[in-house]
Amino acid sequence: MDTIAAIYGRRSIRDYEPRRVPRPLIEAILRDAAQAPTPPVSGEAPFVFIVIEGLERIAEYGAAALAFARQHRRPGTASDWVEKPGFLVFFNAPAVVIVCGFDDGYGQAIQDCSRAGQNLMLSAHARALGTCWVGSPMQWLRDPATSASLGVPAGYTPHAAFTLGYPSKVPGANPRGMPEIIWRA
Repeated sequence: MDTIAAIYGRRSIRDYEPRRVPRPLIEAILRDAAQAPTPPVSGEAPFVFIVIEGLERIAEYGAAALAFARQHRRPGTASDWVEKPGFLVFFNAPAVVIVCGFDDGYGQAIQDCSRAGQNLMLSAHARALGTCWVGSPMQWLRDPATSASLGVPAGYTPHAAFTLGYPSKVPGANPRGMPEIIWRA
């Protein structure tokens, strides 16, 4: 798939077929994600990928993340999603990938995980899989008890989470217009 076509064709998928994604396919996508550029200060292992598989397990984790968010809700409209009837944190995905960055004090972990996440989404799209970058479980994922139960290695913090699977439907295009550009010559 052409890179430009992938950029314009990729969509956030919020409903998946219940079929399992083969592990070799997930591994290939994560190999692509790991090719993201990182600065030298990020070291040899700037990120770790945690893969959660299984519809029931993911649904349980989604319910736990939603309950955690309701219990630790911050004021303001950004948290209104916790009250949406029937909201599913992981959208019935058969796999979830959590990208954890190494927090070494240089402040690059979030950027490292974001770059890897973009590669992950484009690689999945090129392989006819769907993804959605999900922000709703992040507060739960960063809770020390949750991180420990998921096996997040010491020194790493979850910075991005993605659903992964075969889309049951693909939303239409909604391309953005050209943003404001400020030139300094």
